[in-house]
Amino acid sequence: MTSYTPYMPPPDNTPPVERIRPFSLAGRLDRWRYVAFALCAIVAVMLILFIAGFALLYLGSLGRMLYIGASVVLCYAFLPIFLTILTIKRCHDFNMGGWLAVLLLVPVVNLAFCFIPGTKEENKYGLPLPVPSAGTRAIAIILPILLIGGFLATGASQLSDSSNATSSPASTTLQSYQP
Repeated sequence: MTSYTPYMPPPDNTPPVERIRPFSLAGRLDRWRYVAFALCAIVAVMLILFIAGFALLYLGSLGRMLYIGASVVLCYAFLPIFLTILTIKRCHDFNMGGWLAVLLLVPVVNLAFCFIPGTKEENKYGLPLPVPSAGTRAIAIILPILLIGGFLATGASQLSDSSNATSSPASTTLQSYQP
């Protein structure tokens, strides 16, 4: 029998929270972390391939083969598996089975995983996660804006290039086909 003394720390009455393990199929993942983890993984793969492209540039054909191998492993093995794991955990957050992650393959329907709210209390897949930090929320908001903005900027430059190409006169004249 121990009694409370001023020299003992106060009893811990905080509710238990689940630890975030992004590479595990167990547990839950809220909307903010789902978007942040997925987009950070995509940006990380792009950065790795960009740096590897420059690093392997000097190796010639061997460097090209290594770059192709690295890009295949990252883009066709790591990224789909990691995004599937995140989506399964996201399904667990709104108390659904992981098989619902098959909807990740449906082009527009897969965006629903970003907007479906999770259960606020404990469900059959575990305790709710703590409230995400401001940094996690900022990443989940800023990265999509940057990626969409970069995509639109690239498309806008392509449109301006193609409009200039059609307005310029042809450098050669076409001749009719004579069999």
